[in-house]
Order: sequence, then structure tokens, then C-alpha cells
Amino acid sequence: MKTKYPIERYVDTLEDQSAIPGKIADGIRKTVEDFAGRFDNLDEAKASQKPQPEKWSRKEILGHLIDSASNNHQRFVRAQYLRTINLPSYEQKEWVNIQQYSLRTWKELLVLWKSYNFHLARILDHMPAECLQVSCTIGSGEPLTIGYVVVDYLGHLQHHLRQIEQM
Repeated sequence: MKTKYPIERYVDTLEDQSAIPGKIADGIRKTVEDFAGRFDNLDEAKASQKPQPEKWSRKEILGHLIDSASNNHQRFVRAQYLRTINLPSYEQKEWVNIQQYSLRTWKELLVLWKSYNFHLARILDHMPAECLQVSCTIGSGEPLTIGYVVVDYLGHLQHHLRQIEQM
């Protein structure tokens, strides 16, 4: 099953800053609904299978996306009451290993991932446009605007869903 999730469909132009949070929120909801509808009954063996020993299984990729939602939750909320944000980096391999997503059921992970993303979409629905200019530094990286982080979140989500689809 191959599907394209063109982010451009949600952010035609970045010139109307005030529309970005709502467009990304809509994109998150549509992407999540589409994926969950098609992968709701994924076989447990397929969900657990690793393409190579050092690569993540579908479960672990979805777990990584839960972690991404968790990390971005902090960013999206803090941007609405702080002028600058400094947060630690996300050590993805450690997070996925410690949380042992491979031992959870696909259904359990899918429900958590879906709910968390609907929660983020709701936060974005109510994010004032001026918050998009808030500076966010993650780990030792260069400062980014929350606007960039918001748009990148949907792109990152779609990238990893394509990985799951293509496995």
C-alpha cells in the first residue's frame, strides 16, 4: 500500500502565517485518520517484523512517532506562553529501546498514537499566529521558529508513515 501525504496540500503558501496552525492541524487529522483506517487490523507478526536486525519494526516506528508527538507537545504548548524555548535533544534510539514498543500490541500503539495526534491537532487549532515566531532550541541545534517545528512535525509524521507502508 503506497500513499502520498503531500504536505503542500495543507500549506499552499507560508505567506498567510495565521492559517498555518489550523492547516497543519487539519493535515494531522486527515493523515492520522487515513493511516489508522488502513492499518487498524495489521497482523501482529507483520507489525513486529524488522526488515533488518538493526532497523525498527512497524511497531517501533509507530512508537517513535508517539515519542515525536510527546516531544512536540512540549514545544507547541510552551510556545504559547514563553518567548524562547530551550529543550533537550531527543535521543530516539534510547527512547524506543527503553519503552519497549516491540512488546506492545499494534492496536495499543495505534490507539495511543492516534489519540495523541488528535490532541496535538486540537492544540494547534487554538495556537495564535504570533506564537509561530517563538524561538525554539533543541539540544545543541540552531534555534528554529515554532512555525518551522509545526510544519516539520507533519512532514516528519508523513515520512515515517510512508516507511511503515512500504515495509
